[in-house]
Amino acid sequence: MAVVDLYNGIYKVLANDLDVLNYLGVGASADNLVKARRIQKRNKPTNLVEDNMPLVTFYTPNGGRNPDNHYVYVCPFVFDIYTSDDVDTAQRLANRIIKLFDGELHPMQDIESFESYFVQGFETDVDATNTYCFTVVIEFSVTLEE
Repeated sequence: MAVVDLYNGIYKVLANDLDVLNYLGVGASADNLVKARRIQKRNKPTNLVEDNMPLVTFYTPNGGRNPDNHYVYVCPFVFDIYTSDDVDTAQRLANRIIKLFDGELHPMQDIESFESYFVQGFETDVDATNTYCFTVVIEFSVTLEE
């Protein structure tokens, strides 16, 4: 399924980017479990506590076939970046995510081709004390199998 492959491909790009890992405070030597705690494929983060931040969650709230070409699936992905009131780190992570995906074509397993572009970025309210969240939206288009 294209959207699941896209989730996995996005995770792989983030989890293997040295700048992202450094901004998350885990560095290149982080094991897969540490990466999975800091980069979460979900809408609502698990373990949103100070010693597990900064962290990034990403998800797609919806998506659909392109009306002009039903072989193309288009979906926005929302990246929520949580920090312990560290605006600078959240915005640096946001800029890195934009740089990684805006107009870039990363080879992703089981996805023949795709394009992506930055849609918007904004501060998001969080119901947690001393927690800051900055959100970035990137739209992805993937080719569906015939």
